[in-house]
Amino acid sequence: MDTNKENQGANNINQQSLTLIDKYEEDYRNALGCIDSNVKELIKNGQEMKGLMLLSENISKILEIHDSLNSIYSILYTYQDVLKKFESERLKQVGYKLVPLYEQLKDVPEADPEFLDKYVVDELKKVGFKKKHWILKTRILTETEYLLDTLRILVEPEFIPLEREEEETEEMPSRYIPASVKIAVWRRDGGKCVECGSKEKLEYDHIIPLSKGGSNTERNIQLLCEKCNRKKGSRI
Repeated sequence: MDTNKENQGANNINQQSLTLIDKYEEDYRNALGCIDSNVKELIKNGQEMKGLMLLSENISKILEIHDSLNSIYSILYTYQDVLKKFESERLKQVGYKLVPLYEQLKDVPEADPEFLDKYVVDELKKVGFKKKHWILKTRILTETEYLLDTLRILVEPEFIPLEREEEETEEMPSRYIPASVKIAVWRRDGGKCVECGSKEKLEYDHIIPLSKGGSNTERNIQLLCEKCNRKKGSRI
């Protein structure tokens, strides 16, 4: 048996079985590792500008992941009373009361940002989360660690944003977009429209329409809001 093919097949199965939260964590851990390893090596080897560009790229990636996780958490936090009313088993499994993060507290009248930062970090420390780094903000990292652990419990493994049945006709190749592709696109585009940045009424859009030879691969799928998608459709 071809060992390489066997390993590749196993890797493909493993990638397909990763959940949305797993994917976010994978990117987050890789970005942290890159900052602590690759950036260090580049600068030590005299490639300062390349190292700093890589640092900036990975800091941005971590901030995007943090914001995306926060968007999911905000829905759960806002409607946690609904989960309690209908006796959500997942909420019971969390084991601690959901913590209001900076996103939930930032609109408090006359709230001081520095005070809120410290308050959130202290509250997360009480439920067992604390993360420090030599360049990244403590609150961002601590929130991210909390979000990953909490959402892994609260978000069902099979959850895929904007999931719905897709039609297939004889005239048109299957419009079915694999779950792994949807997760990768959502993660890549940060859960927002690539044109206007909206997070409302999002749709998976084929960059090159299937009717014109486009595919259902990650490279040919993007997130567009309904308005931008219709605008694009009128131009094709």
